[in-house]
Amino acid sequence: MSYATDPTPDEGATAPRESGTQALDRALSVLLAFRGDAIERKVSDVSRELGLHKSTASRLFRALADAGFLQRNEENGNYRLGVAVFELGARFLAGIDLHALARPLLHQLAEQEGESVNLAIREGLDAISLYVVQGTRNVQLVSRLGRRIPLWCSAAGKALLIDHDDDALRALLAPAPFTALTSETITDLDTFVAHMATVRKQGWALNAQESEHGLRVVAAPVRDRYGRITAAISISGPIFRLDDPRTNELADAARRTAHELSRQLGHGFGDRWGD
Repeated sequence: MSYATDPTPDEGATAPRESGTQALDRALSVLLAFRGDAIERKVSDVSRELGLHKSTASRLFRALADAGFLQRNEENGNYRLGVAVFELGARFLAGIDLHALARPLLHQLAEQEGESVNLAIREGLDAISLYVVQGTRNVQLVSRLGRRIPLWCSAAGKALLIDHDDDALRALLAPAPFTALTSETITDLDTFVAHMATVRKQGWALNAQESEHGLRVVAAPVRDRYGRITAAISISGPIFRLDDPRTNELADAARRTAHELSRQLGHGFGDRWGD
């Protein structure tokens, strides 16, 4: 969401009044400002990011806190997400059969392979961690639940795009900034399109330190009853433990689990159901 920047009057000046729709739009933008890695945010930082008058931002923060969507840290005056956000998220997850079916399979996979396992979905140009299971081996690099990683430097993101041909990839990723998270990140569209030809051929995706140094991740796509890719299952671990042979083993394991989850979602049974 974008807004015309509020004028910046003196500290004590009164912020301009706003319509109900504008207030709602701005309140939602304040909530979305918490999507990053920071647990707590300052009102002044968020107001500056959104181009809001400080008193407007303060009023929005207070209203969201009163409704339970934000919680104020009384020691430093910063805010964090409140319990109402968790409650809505829990209701969202409860309504997804994918999530319920995936949980036991992901726990079994993490126990069998000893590495961390993640279920991700796509939103826009990001892969989002929907469920994370920590592995059993000593050194673990675990994705944070709800974390967003750009599609072009995520094994799950690549797996989610595995059905896109070259033209579809170019159309989808034309606005992508291809920001480099590490020295290994692919930073241009042409290179990524060529890379995805290999991903499509092998049926699984690899993130070789493209999002985080020292991390290697493999991922395979999950399909629904209509054959559409609806999620991706990934396995991650430190690069010193995931050499090429082990990486291939984990890729096979991710593909087997993704196939089983796809089967439970009805993939392959469309003809029997008249689809």
